Amino acid sequence: MRNIYPFGKAPFVILIIAIISGVVFGVMRLRENESRPDLILAIQAEIHVKPYQKAIAQFNKENNCNVVLQRVQKEVLMSRLQSAMQTGCDVPDVVEILEGTIGYFTRGPLENVGFVDLTERLREDGLLDPKNMVQTRYPLWSSREHIFAIPHDVHPTCLCYRVDLIKELGIDVTKLKTWDDFVKEGQRITIPQKRYMIDMADDSMISLIILLSQRGFDLFDAYGNVSFDKPEVAEVIAWFVHQTSGKDRIAFPAGDGQNFYQAMNEGLDLFFFTPDWRTAQFMLDNPRQKGNLALMPLPYWAGPDGEPLPGSYRTGTWGGSGLAITKHCKNQDLAWKFAKFLYMKVDDLGERFLLTNIVPAVRAAWELPEFKQKSDFYKHMFHDSATGELTADFVSIGEIYASQADFTPPRYVTAYTTQAETQLLNVYYDARDYYVKHGDEGLVERIQKNLEEKAEYVRSLVARNVFLTRDAEKAAAAKAGAETKSEQEQ
Repeated sequence: MRNIYPFGKAPFVILIIAIISGVVFGVMRLRENESRPDLILAIQAEIHVKPYQKAIAQFNKENNCNVVLQRVQKEVLMSRLQSAMQTGCDVPDVVEILEGTIGYFTRGPLENVGFVDLTERLREDGLLDPKNMVQTRYPLWSSREHIFAIPHDVHPTCLCYRVDLIKELGIDVTKLKTWDDFVKEGQRITIPQKRYMIDMADDSMISLIILLSQRGFDLFDAYGNVSFDKPEVAEVIAWFVHQTSGKDRIAFPAGDGQNFYQAMNEGLDLFFFTPDWRTAQFMLDNPRQKGNLALMPLPYWAGPDGEPLPGSYRTGTWGGSGLAITKHCKNQDLAWKFAKFLYMKVDDLGERFLLTNIVPAVRAAWELPEFKQKSDFYKHMFHDSATGELTADFVSIGEIYASQADFTPPRYVTAYTTQAETQLLNVYYDARDYYVKHGDEGLVERIQKNLEEKAEYVRSLVARNVFLTRDAEKAAAAKAGAETKSEQEQ
């Protein structure tokens, strides 16, 4: 043995084991690479698993390939995906990401973003044509005029309410045209600690963002510039303070889960902000209210003349998903073909709507019979033309939400959206405390001053990121140049 291996028997055995282990490991890695699917899709929402699996099976059959679905928790995907991209680790080929997360992946130079820039592919396939897709959904998945995901949905937001309580209290919802109308009626029926007009979250940005976007304002503009220090934003915050604080408040935060449904069932709150996806959630989690809930558009923000303010909408938006292709994907053409098949194959979207009540960004889907089918859960209220009485009848959820989809306001998400939301929430907290102690005197001025200070703070954060500011300036200049050229040609 020593003549063959001079270091002795034990080291020789260890060497042999190491060689065998290396060979086995190498073979395993080779087989793993050979058996790796053509595409791996990672998603987070449980409700999408079954319809996506059905679509994947059909796509695999038609394209003789192997696409597999993996469901992962949001926290796991967001925390690990970016670091895996940067370190070169294996990542999914296609990823369904959630509203607000694109900024997490677009902090640096555009060329370093770990997702494929889909802008030109979308343009070439006619998906930047308003006749085909709802264009206001692209900003949710964009950075510096570059689009990194296909929008899955529109998520217009309506108000949902209890039909029986509305009738009992003598509220004519057809007359709640403006938020002024809504507040006036809310002050009439609100009984502190017993009944409130509407559920409004005062510990998060959800309700306030819906109201701001409905008014036509966002935290950032299309180029990532901070824009929440406008006087109109101060006015909306002051209005929100009035509804959530003080003796004339009409709102109460119902919370989530069991607390929320208890508030709905006991009539603590009468109206609820309800995007399309939430209607399905109510149907699943609160079947007790079947046939007793109704839907209506949001009241509009009115000027002194009672007419809608310029730039305002009858709907807001809450939530969203988008499909992105990672740069690690080895077959990006197949991934693009699959992405369009999954999100835009119109024949599949009707069946999915019946499962989720989600209105897709694909305009052609809205004409499917499933979108016109009447619900046995939700109603709408109207004055009967024969009797003139306020009555309720079952309504098509698809038609209600599709009618608002074209008016869904855009949301601009950046790497600093979370910080901006935190600062805006702090402005609200300060305004609420001030209002409880001092009333309306100086309230709007205080809010405006705080908004300007918080906006400058966020601007200072953005300014430190030279990649974002440089690319945003280039994008703005390019767009201005293109508009000037177009005007000259005309």
